[in-house]
Amino acid sequence: MKKLKLFNGRGHGQKYQKGHFYVAAYSQKQAAELVGKAAGFNHSIGINEISEYYHKNAWGNSMDGIEPTEPCVYGTEKWGGKPERIV
Repeated sequence: MKKLKLFNGRGHGQKYQKGHFYVAAYSQKQAAELVGKAAGFNHSIGINEISEYYHKNAWGNSMDGIEPTEPCVYGTEKWGGKPERIV
């Protein structure tokens, strides 16, 4: 059984551009696709964004108590806000 990898980094898209994303995915490629979807894009944000600018193996303090069981994206509209599930 594959293990989910955790990432967190800056938000994208009009709604989340000042916020933050918390991502659980099986690969960097899937994380990039999920972030693109969460941001409202018709495309991935690109693996380079995940590999260079997102923290790996870090869910973030804001996500304490939330255990991912499937690929997903949580986000905040503003830095420091309460994360809500987007995808």
